[in-house]
Amino acid sequence: MTEIVRFAAVAEVDADLGLLTAAERARHERLVADADKQAYAAAHVLVRECAAELVGAERKEIVIEQRCARCGSAEHGAPSVAGAAAIRVSLSHTRGQVAAVAAGRRCGIDVEKVSRGPDRALSPREAAWVVGQEDAAYAFTRLWVRKEALVKAGHGSMAAAQRLDVLDGGVPADQVGEIRLTQWEGPGLLGAVAICADMRTENC
Repeated sequence: MTEIVRFAAVAEVDADLGLLTAAERARHERLVADADKQAYAAAHVLVRECAAELVGAERKEIVIEQRCARCGSAEHGAPSVAGAAAIRVSLSHTRGQVAAVAAGRRCGIDVEKVSRGPDRALSPREAAWVVGQEDAAYAFTRLWVRKEALVKAGHGSMAAAQRLDVLDGGVPADQVGEIRLTQWEGPGLLGAVAICADMRTENC
């Protein structure tokens, strides 16, 4: 079983709201801006398409659940495929762009518009590296999407983002421990995919 990774413009996804669960539709309706609603729906359909391709099913057969591992709430937490513990999924969305991955191991994905975030999200070494780059916003985003993808794959915490250093030899890492990182790039956008060596969080 390999991984299925897709980055897509929101307009490229046939985002049928009928595929979403009642919980997903409720979260969708709570969003205010149309652009955010469209991106949410597209990402949640895209992750179904990735999972369906991975297992040879139709997207309508894939049910996505969310549950917080800490508090048990179904209102937030990592997404999963109902009834398919061997499949791991992750999704991300920003206005106009979405991303999703399905794999037989822990995985994470992120996509963001290129922007300069705060130094408090970086380790001191990373902050110094960003300052030294010609395009600080591009440099920051290269690091940030890696951090987000890693956390979604079960490695580290965004609450301790300063301790999650993703530089390797003076460049953004392509490997952190046993996690492989791949960068994606589009006009004004950056993304990253993290794929763990196996299903166990402790090996990531």
